[in-house]
Amino acid sequence: MRSMWQFLGALIAASSLGLAQASSSTLETEEDVATALKSYGVNTAAINTLRSAGNKSTEVACQTACSSLSHLYGSQVLSPDTTAYNNFTGAFWSVQQEEVQPRCIFKPSKNTEVSAVVLVSRLTQCPFAAKSGGHAAFAGASSSPGGITIWFTDMNEVTLNADKSVASIGPGNVWGMVYEALAPYGLAVIGGRASSIGVGGFTTGGGISFYSNLYGWAIDNVESYEVVTASGHIVTATENKYSDLYWGLRGGGNNLGLVTKFNLYTVPSPLMYGDTRVFLETEFDPVINAFVNIVHDAPNDGNAQYYIAFLSTGGVNIASAELTYVKNVSNPPIYQQIKSIPAVSDNSTARTLVQYAEYIDSDNPYGLREVYWPISAYLNEEFAKWTVDYFFSVLPQVANVTGAQPVLVYQAVSEPMLKNMTKYGGNALGLEASKGPVHLMHISFWWDNASDDDTVYNWVGSFWDTVLAKAKDMGIYNEWIYMNYASQFQNVIAGYGAENKARLQKIAAKYDPQGVWQTLQPGYFKLTHAPVVTSP
Repeated sequence: MRSMWQFLGALIAASSLGLAQASSSTLETEEDVATALKSYGVNTAAINTLRSAGNKSTEVACQTACSSLSHLYGSQVLSPDTTAYNNFTGAFWSVQQEEVQPRCIFKPSKNTEVSAVVLVSRLTQCPFAAKSGGHAAFAGASSSPGGITIWFTDMNEVTLNADKSVASIGPGNVWGMVYEALAPYGLAVIGGRASSIGVGGFTTGGGISFYSNLYGWAIDNVESYEVVTASGHIVTATENKYSDLYWGLRGGGNNLGLVTKFNLYTVPSPLMYGDTRVFLETEFDPVINAFVNIVHDAPNDGNAQYYIAFLSTGGVNIASAELTYVKNVSNPPIYQQIKSIPAVSDNSTARTLVQYAEYIDSDNPYGLREVYWPISAYLNEEFAKWTVDYFFSVLPQVANVTGAQPVLVYQAVSEPMLKNMTKYGGNALGLEASKGPVHLMHISFWWDNASDDDTVYNWVGSFWDTVLAKAKDMGIYNEWIYMNYASQFQNVIAGYGAENKARLQKIAAKYDPQGVWQTLQPGYFKLTHAPVVTSP
């Protein structure tokens, strides 16, 4: 019988030589895994070695998996109590993610190594998670407690095809890196508005861009995905090949595979113009009226992208409007109304895309406890004003939370965005242009101490319960939840509607009949439940 190391080495070779040339077949059971491995000349009796004499505890499974990966890949595996490991866990955006301690961290450099780690996880039953940028706000989203965390950092290529119409982007990139790589060509892709956000989760969850009123969201501008399936196969999913998988990856999150390359359509990227205007509470009503009018005017000028943040700072209630224009035009007509409202400050300037993404990133500090929590409703000015008034009326309830900074953010899924969601066979989000613009609102809240976690979660949850009840009373409630902003208590996939949820589950059953992504990769938003199934 081969040793465990010989077995795993043969497995890696098999994944490199055979699984990359995959059909749509799957490995449905352990016996199927063994049969497939035998076809590669692997002595599958060595699987028993991985079972550690019948001990199937997660601790033993992950010790076996991490030791195996370390033997095979050496310095690509980071172990606890090392400087490299501690630098990794300390570099997440939210403290909740920093607190997660994986058994090991694996840094693949190519797609076959991603295939290998998935198969090692299956053989040992050690859970895993995958980190692109790590910008989620809750524990376990992209780091596996006691398991394997796959860190894509070394898969950070950015290349262009011959006619520069498609950029191939590795999941180890953050958007600032992508924009810097494409800037010399005068190009961009539909990506994040903050430079440190990762390509992976952003693109599989939706992806609002500065360019979204022109071209749609990131998921609507993917030419193809290179993806590792649960069986370890490496396939390229397009509108015409593995089209069901392609559709499901457009909003399905991490439920269908690990994407090892995003091939995104490029767009021109000229100098932009941005204007951050800050308003006092006396101007809230006209600011909201202007916001609603800008949303309705989006079909007439797709160069505009905007959001408004409502918050209290220094005892003063303010609204901060971020008005972006993807041409170097300082006063476009679409912003005329909101720019005529008296502001206490105005930070308007021309910027490159790289500069603008860095500027937005500065408003998202690292090293704090964080929660994002969104809802949606059909756009209605009366409801928008009521929600702002209610938000400020309940802020005193969290005044004693140390370091508390709750912010209510207004954005819209405009008519042009909704129409772009029908491109290339559509996406999984379940939004329809015929129903009109959707008001996407979310709470962004940071604070200092873990002892206040329950207070914050209960406050935000209670706030949205009241707001959702108001939306239902007004007949404007929308069940859709934006994955990229969702809290750990929200069942995102259910918000896509029963038909789309069932379609995603059917695709998952085809490509992952054993539920690898649902059980061995338990973090983030699953097909049937929220990351945390108990409400705060």
